[in-house]
Amino acid sequence: RGAACRERLNREETDGPRRQRRCAMMMMVLLLLCLTRAGSLSSPPGSSLSSPTRRILSSLEGEAAFGAGASGTYRGLEALDEGWRRMRSGRPRPPVAFVKEVAELPPADSDAFDCVVLGGTLGIFYAAALQARGLRCAVVERGVIRGREQEWNLSLDEVRALVDAGVFADADVDGAVDAPAFKEVATAPEGTLVASHFGAVRAGFNEDEVDDDQQEIWMPQVLNVGVRPNVAVERAKANFVRLGGTVFEETTCAGVRVAKAKAATTEDNKSRKAAPGVFVDLGSDDDAADQEVLRTKVVIDAMGNLSPIARQARTLLNGGVEPRPSGVCCVVGTLATGFDKDNSYGDLIYTNENSRADRQYFWEAFPASFATSARTTYLFTYLDVDDATAHSVEAQFDDYWSLLPKYQRRNHDAFRRGLSAEEAIFKEGSLKIHRALYGLFPTYKQSPLKSPWDGVLAVGDASGVQSPLSFGGFGALTRHVGRIADAVNEAVEADALGKDDLSMINPYLPNLSATWMFQKTFVVPTASTRPPNFVNRLMRLNYVNMQDLGDDVMRPFNQDVVQPAGLLKVLALATLRDPLNIPLLLYYTGPAEILDWSKHFLTMFLYDVLHRLLGSLSSEDNNNTMLQLPPRVAYRLRRLAEAWEYGSGNDYTH
Repeated sequence: RGAACRERLNREETDGPRRQRRCAMMMMVLLLLCLTRAGSLSSPPGSSLSSPTRRILSSLEGEAAFGAGASGTYRGLEALDEGWRRMRSGRPRPPVAFVKEVAELPPADSDAFDCVVLGGTLGIFYAAALQARGLRCAVVERGVIRGREQEWNLSLDEVRALVDAGVFADADVDGAVDAPAFKEVATAPEGTLVASHFGAVRAGFNEDEVDDDQQEIWMPQVLNVGVRPNVAVERAKANFVRLGGTVFEETTCAGVRVAKAKAATTEDNKSRKAAPGVFVDLGSDDDAADQEVLRTKVVIDAMGNLSPIARQARTLLNGGVEPRPSGVCCVVGTLATGFDKDNSYGDLIYTNENSRADRQYFWEAFPASFATSARTTYLFTYLDVDDATAHSVEAQFDDYWSLLPKYQRRNHDAFRRGLSAEEAIFKEGSLKIHRALYGLFPTYKQSPLKSPWDGVLAVGDASGVQSPLSFGGFGALTRHVGRIADAVNEAVEADALGKDDLSMINPYLPNLSATWMFQKTFVVPTASTRPPNFVNRLMRLNYVNMQDLGDDVMRPFNQDVVQPAGLLKVLALATLRDPLNIPLLLYYTGPAEILDWSKHFLTMFLYDVLHRLLGSLSSEDNNNTMLQLPPRVAYRLRRLAEAWEYGSGNDYTH
């Protein structure tokens, strides 16, 4: 019995620590489960503590860039998704009363400007063009006026349009300006404007990425140059200052005050409204010592699609209720190195899978001058705000990482060997992510935006003048900046600064409105019964048709300029080649959308005829005739002629 007791005691002494270790391990497991559960409860919908996007973007937390389109961190992505949820729920933050109408303005402490541009990173281009026309301008920017490090992709003719507009001098367009051969990439050293120039840009719409059966249509002169935004912004700013412009950097704009127009009598004794006065209040309301007031004739809103002025204007024009966007383009992407396999071409628009249950994904990619193996890649989709309840930007970024190897297996050796994006980044190190980019680009059918106030004009993305198919409106800026600068200059000279006068600078453009049906076909409604290959089939045929019809049809369409004759040719050829697809298009797009599009399509032809018959009235050849007219009449006739020209795409040249 004694021996048995000793054996039992020895066993207990040995097993005791083991039981304690087991208990400790169980406690640790329970604690981890609780923490994981708590994390999942506090995480926003569509995100995960273990998502690939969080793991990858967390490694970039210290690499955020500055300027328009700056790179993003995971914290920024969470903030964007929170705003996206608010937009979808119909509970966005209420617009601020940024513009206020007052009975009259007090005496100004400083000399008046002709115009004040709010938003300097892209507004500096408008300001430089206006200053070049002899106006006295100021630019207000809450940060430092500088562009991001990553390139903007344009066509060379769009870059040269900035010279014609007075933003740049001829010598400012330097770098890789000579056209390279097919599948050749030319780069230029730091400090030059055109950083890269590549001779091959592709479009394709495929159900799968199969080596021996894929569509490849090559467009050698569309979005085939990479422009350094930091150089572009710096040169525009230098030209603006050299011409006498005034810059207010790191300066907050607290609001805008507009004097209500009063009746005045003209030289011919006709009554009209006098030009308004506008005050721009600088500085914070909390710091009186930091406040300053600028008096101006007109305020130019260049603060982008999130502009508080644009939000307030759309709310007022919608009866006091802020309208929801008509559509949203969601974009995620990266600037990365490691694409040594093949980095000789860009993709303008490309698909390698059919539509999913609630979206159709598109790719865009371009070589970058950052390194010979550097490539900028975007994954984007079009969404209906009312129907995108399950979408999140983070979830789309997760799809980006999972789909990237299949899409770029021709370009990256690790993807060719079957590695995942995370394996290439963390395990092998052959894919280096330098910047992550993401954004939501809301678009509105009621665009370009009219002004509900005298003396205030929206331009660029704030006005909605960009195509609903594009994300980011720098291409639209290059197209319209010269026209807008001429119009504002004439408005100031003619004292035509009332809201009706300025709204003529943002006229109805039927070709812009017609692109809404194209965007509608790209949106995949939830629980849609349309065939998964609906978008690929439609786009594949249309791009083949444009290729067969030639450069005069292909180029303007891919630079967001719709021309009625070219569009009619494409549609007629599509009907002949695939007549069975027309009933599908009509059925799944819907009769209301088709009817609305038909109205804009027919108006395009009307504008085309008016431009050809009467557009020359506003040309320089008829300048003497226009000078004999009252200034405000001449101003309005020129704006009408511009609407006919731009609304039918007749402004496009290449």
